[in-house]
Amino acid sequence: MTDGVGADDRAAGGRSAERRRELIRAAAQVFVADGYANCGVADIVAALGVGHGTFYNYFTSKRDVLDAVVDRGFELIRERIVDDALGRSADLDEFFDRYRRIVDRLHELVRQEPELIRFVVFEAPSIDPVLIDRLLGVFGQFGDVAAEFLASGVRRGDLPGAVDLEVAGEAIGSILLASAVFPLHGPATAEDLAAPLVDFLRSGIGGPVGAEH
Repeated sequence: MTDGVGADDRAAGGRSAERRRELIRAAAQVFVADGYANCGVADIVAALGVGHGTFYNYFTSKRDVLDAVVDRGFELIRERIVDDALGRSADLDEFFDRYRRIVDRLHELVRQEPELIRFVVFEAPSIDPVLIDRLLGVFGQFGDVAAEFLASGVRRGDLPGAVDLEVAGEAIGSILLASAVFPLHGPATAEDLAAPLVDFLRSGIGGPVGAEH
């Protein structure tokens, strides 16, 4: 009997989690379509076809769901860009191969959740400047991993000691952030600009693409 109750509880918990995700998606769509300042809880529940009571079962206010929208966006971005294997690359070529795959995963996320990512990257920081620091912090963590890998390359003698590791790490994180913006402007832009940007970065850190190190 205990197992049956546990299964029921898990099913109920799953439905509750899904309803919360639905409210977050609806809020993101409404915020993007109408602007955060121009909409309210009534617009969010109307978009999803539920009552106010359902909304307040999960969130206390429009600001509360805003934080959930931003958290969800950051979570999805972090899942695509945080790759533990990145820092364990054997050499610079493998590092940038992994980096390009991360860029591709980020582009796929933007294609899957365009409204959410557009809101998190462009709209949310204008609502609360603190969110700018949070957004930059996500990509900054990625840059820290990259800088540590580059530092190991310098120690091995694979990279020149003159490489400014802090600047290089920031550049890697910044280009990843920039590449996330490309798919929001059209499907061709991501393919046309992402690869040259990665090659440009690769060339600036390790010499011309395809050169011996």
